[in-house]
Amino acid sequence: MNHNRRQLLLSAIIPLTAIFLGIFCASLLIAITKVSPFSAFGVLFGSGFGVSGKVWPLFITLANSTPLILNGLAAMLGFRVGVFSIAQEGQYVAGAIVAAWLGASLHLPAPVLIPLIFILSMLAGGIYGIIPGILKVKLGVNEIISSIMLNSIAVLALEYIVAFPLRADAGQKAQSAVIPQSLWLFQFVRGSRWGIAFMIAIVCAVLVYFYVWRSPAGYELRMVGEAPGFARYGGIKSDRVILKTIVMGAMLAGLAGSLEILGNYHRIMTGFSSGLGFDGLSVALLGGSHPMGVVIVAFILAGIRQGAQLGLQISLQIPRELGGVLIALIILFVAAQNIYRPLLEKLVNRLTGKKKETAS
Repeated sequence: MNHNRRQLLLSAIIPLTAIFLGIFCASLLIAITKVSPFSAFGVLFGSGFGVSGKVWPLFITLANSTPLILNGLAAMLGFRVGVFSIAQEGQYVAGAIVAAWLGASLHLPAPVLIPLIFILSMLAGGIYGIIPGILKVKLGVNEIISSIMLNSIAVLALEYIVAFPLRADAGQKAQSAVIPQSLWLFQFVRGSRWGIAFMIAIVCAVLVYFYVWRSPAGYELRMVGEAPGFARYGGIKSDRVILKTIVMGAMLAGLAGSLEILGNYHRIMTGFSSGLGFDGLSVALLGGSHPMGVVIVAFILAGIRQGAQLGLQISLQIPRELGGVLIALIILFVAAQNIYRPLLEKLVNRLTGKKKETAS
């Protein structure tokens, strides 16, 4: 139990430490613009997380974190099984296309159609994810290369489908028809987009945790990723485990696409993808490949981006790209965690009451 507590604390403390170090370095960049770093970060966090009595930005950040959580979980599952797949972008787009198409074309009762859309969007993501999985385990094709190619195909397919088969009007921007309002997912606060979609993402994070750390299948998954030689010696069919895990992650990315259609945009348009699939990689890396870390980091990154766009750029005329710089610095410090990780481990050991073993 103490070991699990230590791992859980480390999964939360390491990204938080990286965020603090990234903020410190970003403060130096802000100071060059002759703007007080304290004022800048006050505006950033106020616009992104709703501090100082402002609640509305917090709701929007929670909504924006939903696809990041699911795409982060998708990437995390790949990391855990030892596969660096970056195909979440294509899987996310595939799920969104299916959701927009079914929502606009099928005329079924909402209690029937909404679950059907979720299932088929997850299936679309899973099918799109099984391609690099098979190429990896059967032919030894590098999953990064195949994922990049499949992502490009998905984005180009999106542009074609929105511009021709699903196009609703002859406006300047190609977009599909708005799905019926009966299919819109419930929002806790009207206009904030924070609602059922976020809760579904949290439930998925909990389920992934129990699957990976509390099930026999999850044990096999972790052994394949952490000790492949031991897994083979123990009779675990590594190829099957890798393929199954990749497809599970792809289904989560497909679900993220459908949630964005039903809970946010209510249609699909050119430029829909906006890199959210790739952002899942950052979330998984910063979150230490742990569901709790994924949820925390997804929330923080969503708030930083919103604060940079609505706060820094509008209020202080600081380029919103600073938000991207801050995120890049945070990733850099996560990659360099071996420098400060020993100190954090000592701190966590003290907090959890671990004592050094003494020779008898």
